Amino acid sequence: MQTYLSDLLTSEHILVNLEVKDSREAIDKITGVLVNTGHVSPEFAEDVWKREQTFPTGLPTQPLAVALPHADPDHINRSAICIGILNSPVRFAQMGTDNSETLDVHVIFLLAIKEREKQVGVIQQLVTLIQSGSMIEALAKAKEPTEALSIIQKTLVYKGQNAEDQVECY
Repeated sequence: MQTYLSDLLTSEHILVNLEVKDSREAIDKITGVLVNTGHVSPEFAEDVWKREQTFPTGLPTQPLAVALPHADPDHINRSAICIGILNSPVRFAQMGTDNSETLDVHVIFLLAIKEREKQVGVIQQLVTLIQSGSMIEALAKAKEPTEALSIIQKTLVYKGQNAEDQVECY
């Protein structure tokens, strides 16, 4: 059975106006939310950070860069996605580089996917979602978690859960 983004997102896991000094602090704060809700154990933050150093997840989406940090399921209790919408961007290394190229990331989608075999499918759905520049822009301006969730849900409905089309709704 396929896992859909809409099944993994809740307003409880969306941080708006997040103030952090760097990507490490961003990962720590975002994973802290998942620890508090019982989705991951505290060790998950270190797993994500270590993976980020080897396999960076910053993406040069337009008009704002995003990052998709994640790790193996060793310290995941239940699957979820936690989103951090930053007040000011932080530097993440660009995916596919040796950490030599960095991006100013505004929105972080931290993935905690318990079933390893479902991770690629969830990432593919997320990549389809973030190709909507207008959605990312609207998300970056969201002032409340419920507003951010609504923006994502409208885009998912507009695109369809598995849609390959790149229709923008904002």
